[in-house]
Amino acid sequence: MDKLIIVLMFAIISCTKENSAVPSVTLGNKIEATYDNEVAYQEGVKVKITKIEDSRCPKNVTCVWMGSVKVYLKISESNVSKDAILEFLADNAKPSTTTVELGNQKYSVEISDVLPYPENSGEIKLKDYKVTLTVKKL
Repeated sequence: MDKLIIVLMFAIISCTKENSAVPSVTLGNKIEATYDNEVAYQEGVKVKITKIEDSRCPKNVTCVWMGSVKVYLKISESNVSKDAILEFLADNAKPSTTTVELGNQKYSVEISDVLPYPENSGEIKLKDYKVTLTVKKL
C-alpha cells in the first residue's frame, strides 16, 4: 500500500511538472501550427488559428483562377490580443506577411505554406490543415 502511494505521488508530480513546462518555441523560428491549437512562445506571445477558408484550385483540375487560402489568427501577449487575416496564394510564390501591434510592440507574422493542398477527391477537414508560420518581433 505504501509503494502504491509513493508511485501515485511521483505520477502527480511528473504531470504537474509537464504542464508547467516553459514552451520551447522561440520567436523567429518557423513552426507548424494547426487549427484551434494555441502556440505559446517563450517570449509570452501566443498565436491561435481560428478559421481557414480554402479556395485554391484542386490538383489535376483546370480552373480560371488558381485561388488562395485565408488564415485567420488571434495573436496575444499579456492581456492584449488582435485578430489578423493572411491570404496565401495557391502558387506558393511568396509568403503572406502582416504586421500586428500589441501594446507598444510590433510583430511580423508570415505564412510560408498551408498543407494539405486540395485535391478533387473532397473537402479537407479543419483539423487536418498545417500552417507553416513565423512570428518575429520588429
